[in-house]
Amino acid sequence: MPFRARYYIYWVDTDAAGIAHFTSFLRLVERAEEDFYRENGILHYHSIAPRRELFITYTAPLRRGDVAVVELWLDEARTRAIKYRFRIINETSGKNAAEGYLVFTCVSNEGGELRAVPCPEELINAWKRTINTT
Repeated sequence: MPFRARYYIYWVDTDAAGIAHFTSFLRLVERAEEDFYRENGILHYHSIAPRRELFITYTAPLRRGDVAVVELWLDEARTRAIKYRFRIINETSGKNAAEGYLVFTCVSNEGGELRAVPCPEELINAWKRTINTT
């Protein structure tokens, strides 16, 4: 099943019209990713996962006071990268607010030099648990 997290949209997330700024959507996705790692006891892997690619389509606004549900699930586990999909649902309005995918590369950081390395099995297995098997 996809990982799901709920967040309120706060004033700081919005523009003067009270609509969430496009960057707020990305913060929601990364907050959910961090919560996913925390829930799986693998928070330390976040530091080895720089972003390589991001795609997002916005379909409906989020407004101050709305509740957003963020869903994350594995799309593809490569040897040195993971691609996951996300959906942001405005629980308040019942509309899908955005969807897309994010790709990160697994790296080592020795002496300030980033080098792609195989993703740890523990990380891959955690993401595999988000695949909908029904």
